Amino acid sequence: MQMIIATNNAHKLTEITGILAGRYDLVSLKQAGIDVDVEETGTTLLENALLKAKTISNLSGQIA
Repeated sequence: MQMIIATNNAHKLTEITGILAGRYDLVSLKQAGIDVDVEETGTTLLENALLKAKTISNLSGQIA
C-alpha cells in the first residue's frame, strides 16, 4: 500500500519514514508530484493533520 507523507519538512519526512519503513510504500509529496503548501488553519494538531490529509487525498485520488 502506498502512503504519501504530507509534509515538505525534510526532518519530519525522515522521522516518519524511519517509523513506518517496511510497512508501507512511502512517498514524499515531491515524489508524488504534488506541489502544495496546505495552510494550517486548524486549532489543534489533529485538525491540521486532517486538513492536510483531505487536501492530499483530493489531489492524489488516494484515500486519506
